[in-house]
Amino acid sequence: MKTNVKVQIKYLAAFRDRMGHRQEEVSFSPCATLQDVADWLNQRYALSLPGPQVMATLNGRGWEQFPSKLSTEIKEGDVICLFPPIAGG
Repeated sequence: MKTNVKVQIKYLAAFRDRMGHRQEEVSFSPCATLQDVADWLNQRYALSLPGPQVMATLNGRGWEQFPSKLSTEIKEGDVICLFPPIAGG
């Protein structure tokens, strides 16, 4: 029997203020994907992922960089970071 997968979700910059904390550990069912994480964030915090208002990384890589995109499976100990888009010039 597979156990739940625990990941760390870190909230950076303005998201830290919005969420009221820097990070949290969240458990997902075995074989959960980035889409499951996105759905959870939408239900809990009304965050729409992927979207223009939120940048998201999994272990330092942007979600769109993974070949399977939102179908990418998450693993025990993964770190997901959320932060606002950064503009520069």
